[in-house]
Amino acid sequence: MPRTKALSRVTALLCAGLLLASCGGGDADSGGGAPGQPRQGGSIIVQQPFEPSRGINFLVSDDPSLMQILSGTVYSKLVDLKVSEGVDGVELIPDLATDWEVSEDGLTYTFTLRDDVTWQNIAPVNGRPFTADDVVATFEGLKESDSTHKWMAEPIESIKADGDHRVVFTLRHPYAPFLEYMAHHFNVILPREGVEGEFDMAKKAIGTGPFMVDSHRPDVEWVLKRNPDYYEEGKPYLDEIRMPIISDSAAVTAALRSGRLDIGGQPYDVVDNTFRGNEDYSVIEQPSNFVSFDINTTQKPFDDVRVRRAVMMAVDWEGMGKTTRGKFNYTSLLRPEISDAALTGNEVKQLRPYDPQRARELLAEAGYPNGFSTTLLVQQLSDADVREGEWIVADLKKVGIDAEIQILDPGTAIDRRRNHQFGLSKAARAVIFPDQTIQDYRTGSAENYAAISDPKVDRLIAESRRTLDDKARNELYRDFQEHMETEIAASILPIQYYQYWVASGRVQNYHQSPIYRGRTYADVWVTE
Repeated sequence: MPRTKALSRVTALLCAGLLLASCGGGDADSGGGAPGQPRQGGSIIVQQPFEPSRGINFLVSDDPSLMQILSGTVYSKLVDLKVSEGVDGVELIPDLATDWEVSEDGLTYTFTLRDDVTWQNIAPVNGRPFTADDVVATFEGLKESDSTHKWMAEPIESIKADGDHRVVFTLRHPYAPFLEYMAHHFNVILPREGVEGEFDMAKKAIGTGPFMVDSHRPDVEWVLKRNPDYYEEGKPYLDEIRMPIISDSAAVTAALRSGRLDIGGQPYDVVDNTFRGNEDYSVIEQPSNFVSFDINTTQKPFDDVRVRRAVMMAVDWEGMGKTTRGKFNYTSLLRPEISDAALTGNEVKQLRPYDPQRARELLAEAGYPNGFSTTLLVQQLSDADVREGEWIVADLKKVGIDAEIQILDPGTAIDRRRNHQFGLSKAARAVIFPDQTIQDYRTGSAENYAAISDPKVDRLIAESRRTLDDKARNELYRDFQEHMETEIAASILPIQYYQYWVASGRVQNYHQSPIYRGRTYADVWVTE
């Protein structure tokens, strides 16, 4: 029988932002309730590190900051990922869809939709009922867009509404990760009016989620307010979420300690020295994003695989992880807490050893016995990103490679990497599912920062997507990772780091989600 639900062993991701001195946690004034029980009212202040740089239209922008703010909060998806206390792994669960069926051949997905959902009461949508036509419009819009994420819709042959509360996707070929992508933070469901241009989705957000955009001051603060018409009765509990913009860790620490911030991301050493064991705070730690490292194969001398392998061997990735992140997983490309196909740390060390002597030998074989000069682009999300860049530069210097570090904000860094305007690049990569990771490396992909064009890479990606058997697909994933480490040596995810969040004691039922935080805020409440 076909699988109608999927379990994915997934964890973690969340980000952060700033505090205004004028912001304070709103006082809850109602509800009461026994200790430990949800109560209505109040607000929380959550760090948001960056302002979205490309507008707020999900068919245009793929800025991670946009997803952090609006995905799951203002906008809903067909399915979501369950995150709660005591759950080992994350289950695909209903959101706007109540159920789904998959045909035996894996070509037809039929979703039954909720019949009690309305759009937020904002013109021109004006609180009308959510229907299957909105789902059709969303994915047809994605297919016709110039979005860098439109590849998620490429296998879709047709999308048809079967009445108001059923929608049928027909695929061109079996597509193993299809359900996972329905839960992806990018694939929110948009109102038909927005997709068809009746209002500008780059400037106005109208969703079916638990919160609505109340106000926005660019580069200062986002404020979300409770959606009174949300389909889950009694939720959300909070009246308001304030998201001031800040990226400075010291400022976040000070704001958490003074009570001007309820939730914020912190470096591991600050957590250990300041917050862990303090009963006024809770600390959440989870395996999260990857450090990503790309070598631009369109530039000399990086068109030579010997040079690329030398670069990879010259860096003590394990030492970098211990020094900058504290707790981490040594990785190749796949998340070990999600995929059984992920190479183990020992397997990775066999394929990509830390070996400065061999790195120097490879450089000499390639005609660079005295090394060369290049640049290292660093995308900054936190102070740790800069420290990692400095570590890489120092290690490369030991084998004769002189790299000038360039620190950029996320939006600018993404543009530069997509346009291959770098020599070396270090960033963070928030990939979750195995297919989401490996598809980056197919020829022509917008996220193929290293400009890899390799027939075996393209073949393995296509074959894995058509392989519905989990065991067989995992073998293809392992082959892919080994090929990337040895024959390509241009793009790796060498470290999966843990992220740490600190929440004030007044915040209750706060959990992390691997698909940003989004819908989980509907379950949060505050004590007096």
